[in-house]
Amino acid sequence: MARTKKTRQSIADAGGFTNWLNNRLRPYIGPPPLGPYDEEPLPPASESACPLCGQAMSLHEVDRTGVKTQVHCPTPAA
Repeated sequence: MARTKKTRQSIADAGGFTNWLNNRLRPYIGPPPLGPYDEEPLPPASESACPLCGQAMSLHEVDRTGVKTQVHCPTPAA
């Protein structure tokens, strides 16, 4: 059985440069993300909860002066 050589799609056959480029890149980068655009944006990362104490991360003190970064939880109000 003889092999058939793949013919490259020309830019004109693809419908223009943009379509040709999309067809060439889609196997590597996947399809574009699609809406819904009417949803509220996610809250900022500083408003996420601490996995240790459960309080907001914006209330914590982050110490990056040493070799390892340390997060100090806020002291509870007495």
